[in-house]
Amino acid sequence: MSQKQENWKWCSKCACIFFAGNAVCRANNGVHDLSGSAMYTISFQPDAPGQEKWKWCKKCQVLSYTGNTVGGCQAGGQHDVSNSGNYHLPSTGGGQKPWRWCRKCQGLAWQAAACTAGGNHDFAGSGEYHICMDGDPRAQAAIGQDEWRWCKNCQLLCFDGKTSCAGGGTHINAGSGNYVVSFAQQRPVPNAQSGWKWCNKCYGLAFSENATDGVCPRGGTHNFGGSGNYAVLMNVPPAGGQQDKWSWCRHCQQMWYTGNGAGRCARSASGGHTQDGSGAYVLAFV
Repeated sequence: MSQKQENWKWCSKCACIFFAGNAVCRANNGVHDLSGSAMYTISFQPDAPGQEKWKWCKKCQVLSYTGNTVGGCQAGGQHDVSNSGNYHLPSTGGGQKPWRWCRKCQGLAWQAAACTAGGNHDFAGSGEYHICMDGDPRAQAAIGQDEWRWCKNCQLLCFDGKTSCAGGGTHINAGSGNYVVSFAQQRPVPNAQSGWKWCNKCYGLAFSENATDGVCPRGGTHNFGGSGNYAVLMNVPPAGGQQDKWSWCRHCQQMWYTGNGAGRCARSASGGHTQDGSGAYVLAFV
């Protein structure tokens, strides 16, 4: 098991192991809480109506206006919009209003909450923006990019960042170890079970060889496109640098830690994981 991928983390909210990829929030211990948010759709087609030069920052996941200055980033320094599309925000039509531009941080915000530049957002000089919410109006949704969400802590619009948690909002990995999950080789690996894969929707580690792909926190079932084939030690005592009490949940198919209660499973808004039928898994950490 020589090929290894680091940066797998345990989420203390849902007790799942997931591949790191958090959005950064200044107002909530570094992580956005997207619970209670609608699903917004924003257009990036060249001929879309509205004001252009709105861009996504890959560091803090926020949508900011780049027609003036780039603006200060919650993750430190200035926004990094190098990989962003050119988004258009309309000031008329359907959708949710009023979203406004903050002239201090250049971000799009719903209320005058904490601003990265200090104090609260300053909407002086801002227009009133309308954003498609949950596919309404349909015509706008058809040409936009969804999975933008409102953060109830900093009030900014941010891109989900593929870290949706079954417990609500995004994952919080405070207190987590840095786990190492091995790739399965062509030959069988002693004491290890292969067929574990990464979901490119929720970033969770899920078992892929059952009749169902499992319920995904981001809706529908897991999508294993682009994943390697991971092998996890099973039914062996933990050695140095290893941790036991990991199990498979037959509802969401994910790997979860059993040492802190039942966690939260994507199958239900309030239900936990189950150990029914699971082996006893062991994960290495660095």
